[in-house]
Amino acid sequence: MSQLPVYQLGQYAIKESGLAILSLRFVFACLLLYLCSWSLISPLVAAVARAKQMHRIPCTKCRFFTNDHRLKCTVKPQVANTEDAIGCRDYHDIS
Repeated sequence: MSQLPVYQLGQYAIKESGLAILSLRFVFACLLLYLCSWSLISPLVAAVARAKQMHRIPCTKCRFFTNDHRLKCTVKPQVANTEDAIGCRDYHDIS
C-alpha cells in the first residue's frame, strides 16, 4: 500500500486527502457567503426598481388630481395613482 504525500502547513501536517477536503470546505464557505449576500441584496434591488416605477406615476402633479380619498381624479378615477396612469393622455401639468 502506497503512502499519501504529506504537506507541511505551518505546524500542521496535512495528507493529500485532507487537502482536498480543505479546498472543498473553502469552496462551500464561499458559496454560502455568496448565497447569503445575494438573498440580502436582491430584495433591495427589487425595492429600488419598484420605487422608480412608482415615481413615474404623474397623478399628483396633474390639474385633475383632487387629493381626496373618495375621488382622486375627476377624469379617470379608476386608474388614478396606479401604474396604468403612467401614460395617461388626460394628464395636464399644474404649472
